[in-house]
Amino acid sequence: MKKILTASALALLIAGCAAAPTIDSVSAAAPLTLSVDGQPVLPKLHPFHSGEILYVPARALLEYYPVELKWDNAHKKLILTTNSSRSVLSPGSSAMQVQYTQTDGDYEDKLEGPVLLKEGHVYVSAGAVDLLTGAVAKLAASGDTVSITSGDVSTSKRVLKEPLAAVSSGKVKLYAARKEGSTYKGFILEVNGKKHSFQWEAPRQVSYPPELYYADVDGDGKPEATVIFNLGTGTGMSLEEVHVVKPEAWQELAVPAAEKAAAAVVSSRITLDNGDVVVRLELAGAAPSKVTLRLPGRAGDGGLEHFGTQAGIGAVTHYKVVNGKLKAETNVSIGMGESMGTLMLDYKAGSGGMVPDTIRFEPHDTTEQYVKKE
Repeated sequence: MKKILTASALALLIAGCAAAPTIDSVSAAAPLTLSVDGQPVLPKLHPFHSGEILYVPARALLEYYPVELKWDNAHKKLILTTNSSRSVLSPGSSAMQVQYTQTDGDYEDKLEGPVLLKEGHVYVSAGAVDLLTGAVAKLAASGDTVSITSGDVSTSKRVLKEPLAAVSSGKVKLYAARKEGSTYKGFILEVNGKKHSFQWEAPRQVSYPPELYYADVDGDGKPEATVIFNLGTGTGMSLEEVHVVKPEAWQELAVPAAEKAAAAVVSSRITLDNGDVVVRLELAGAAPSKVTLRLPGRAGDGGLEHFGTQAGIGAVTHYKVVNGKLKAETNVSIGMGESMGTLMLDYKAGSGGMVPDTIRFEPHDTTEQYVKKE
């Protein structure tokens, strides 16, 4: 099933449910509490286990997700409505009826356990929460709290209380100051118990959380906090953004983007030679070098109209901190995004921030055979 997307959130009304199926058995353990994105919610509605299945109140969806919940008392059904779909949950049933507003017909989604009704409130399994919204609901290690992590499609503005990243035994932490839709708007950096806000923005991507490092990347004898955000990935592309902060004064150092820094010190030329495509790279920097790649028999693949006259730089860019050095990788491509290899950059301290130091070209395993030794 596709995830439910957007709609205005309304209050849940569940009433007059005497004739609806009710829960058969619930474990007698102490009541569980519920949290969403690290914050306690719905203190009067407790998650519970029924057999081996963990259940949470359906009303929890309203804490982080834009959906209208409406109880149909005549038919004893809970209707979930967004601007793109309508889903129906029936207490006692392990199936959910789904209809998308832009397509004809409807279909049925199987749930891991039946929808339950307890004290006038509808409960759904943790797996149904994931199925409906992409959120993850699970029992915390403490055993007394069910935690829902709302995922990257939520449009809640809930502030995360748990850090997105932490290093140095928890002495350095990164929090989201606010989230809006699929974007984090603002972050809080904590170093040794002190916090500071930054107006950075980054996509909320569960699969690609922010990276955090704490190392002396500018060589002044004091460690800096380095934050790396993934800005997006796709076919043939992946972009990241880096921020380096000196926590003593909460000063952010300027860091030229890898693709721009590389383009400033790398010149390229693509020519044709006896049916071959020849790619020449000249790399300036602290250790200048030249690289030539000869692609045999490729001139007939469209000539320079296809390959262009210069290589492209930067469709795929990654940053990392290794042994106290800020490093970056950004790719070199020709034609319609055909990647030849990677430019490896090292940064060093410079006037006003970090500047590129050394740069070298590293071919892929599949293109190494085309490198001509200079």
